[in-house]
Amino acid sequence: MKRRYTFFIALLFIAAIIFARPGMAQVSIGLDNLIDEHFAPLKGRHVGLITNQTGRTRNGELAADVFIRQRSFTLVALFAPEHGILGTRPAGVPSDTPEQYQGIPVYSLYGSTRKPTKAMLRGINTLVFDIQDAGVRPYTYVSTMVNAMEAAAEQGIAFYVLDRPDPLSGDRIEGNVLDPSLKSFVGVLPVPYLHGMTLGELAMMAKAKGWFNKAAKLNLTVIPMHGWKRSMYWMETGLNWIAPSPNVPAFPNDVGLAMLGATGELGNLSVGVGSDRPFTRIGSTLIERSELLRIATLSFPPSLTLSSEDYTATTSAGTKTYHGVNIDFPATLSSVSNLYEPQFQLLENLLKDTAFRASFDALPASVNTMFEKVTGMHGLLDSLKRCEDLRPIFESWKQDDNNFRKEREPFLLYH
Repeated sequence: MKRRYTFFIALLFIAAIIFARPGMAQVSIGLDNLIDEHFAPLKGRHVGLITNQTGRTRNGELAADVFIRQRSFTLVALFAPEHGILGTRPAGVPSDTPEQYQGIPVYSLYGSTRKPTKAMLRGINTLVFDIQDAGVRPYTYVSTMVNAMEAAAEQGIAFYVLDRPDPLSGDRIEGNVLDPSLKSFVGVLPVPYLHGMTLGELAMMAKAKGWFNKAAKLNLTVIPMHGWKRSMYWMETGLNWIAPSPNVPAFPNDVGLAMLGATGELGNLSVGVGSDRPFTRIGSTLIERSELLRIATLSFPPSLTLSSEDYTATTSAGTKTYHGVNIDFPATLSSVSNLYEPQFQLLENLLKDTAFRASFDALPASVNTMFEKVTGMHGLLDSLKRCEDLRPIFESWKQDDNNFRKEREPFLLYH
C-alpha cells in the first residue's frame, strides 16, 4: 500500500511541474511559512491534520509527509475530505473504509459522518487544516473546514488554518448570497457563489459571525501567506496547480467550474464532465453543433474563444456522444466581465429550442432540489421555465455582492 501511495504521489508531483508557471510572483503559502517557523506554534501538541493531495509545500512535498517527520509534536491522525486523502475518489462517492497513511490512521470526513467525532478526536488537542480550495461556494472543502471548526470548538481543541490562495482571485465576487434556508454540505456559509476569500479569511469570518455552533469558543489561528495579493489569479502566484478533485485537473477547469458548475447539476446539458475537458465545454444530443455554437456566442462574454467539436463523455449514466462547443479562456481573466451569470443566459437562450425545452420541462423535482442547494436560492429554475427576464435577478445579485464586499472587509488578511 505504501509503495502505491508513493508512486501515485510521484505522478502527481510530475504533473504539477508541467503546470508550473516560471517567472511569476513567488507566493509563500501558510504551510511553507509554518515550516519556516520550525513548527513553533505546534510544539508539544498532539495534532490531527485535515488534508489531501493539494496540501503540499512549494517544492511539492505532501503536508502529511512533512508532519509525519516532525519530532517537536505528535501527529495522531489524518482526516480526509471528499475525494479522499489522495483525491482519487469521484465526486459524491462517500467512504467509511478504514485507511492508514504511513502508519497514521486516516479518518474520512465524507462518509456516514462529515464532522470529526469525539472518538476520532481522542488524544488530539490541535487540528490543522491544509487544503487548497477551488474558490466557489459549493465546493465541499469549505464545509469540511467549517464542520471541523465546530467539532474543535465543542471539544476545546485549537484550530489552525494554513492559508492558500483563492485561485479565482480575491477581488471577483459574483452570484447571490446563500439563502440560509438552503444551507447544506454544498453551501454551508451565507456568502456569494464566488466569494473572493481565502479559507483562512472565511474561517475568521465564520467564527466572528457565529456561523457554526459554539463559534465564540473556538481558539482559531490562521497561518497567513506572504506575497499574495487580492488581484492575483492562480497563474500569477507562481504555484503549481494540483488537481483538487478529478474533474478539475488544471486551472482552466476551475474557471469552467465557476462558469458551468451550477448548470451541470441539471443533467440535460453536458458540461464536459466525463470527457477530456471537464467544465470547459458544453454539449447536447438535442441541438446541432452549429446552432449550439450560435447560442453559446450569444450567451458567453466575447472575451472567450468558442469552437465547435463533437465529443464523447462517460459518466455513471453511460457513454454518449455530444454536439459540442469548446470554451477557452483568455490569458488575462480580468477581461472576462462575469463568470457566473452567463450559464443562466445560456439556459434562457437554449429554452427557445423545442427539444431542449421538452427535456427541461421533464426534469424531476429532485433535480430542482439540488439545483437550489447549489445556486443557494429558491425559484431560479421556475423563472427559467417561465422565460422570465433574468436581468432583475442579476441586479439583485450585484446588490448582494456589494453588501458582502463591505461585510467581509474586517476579515481580509491581504490587499
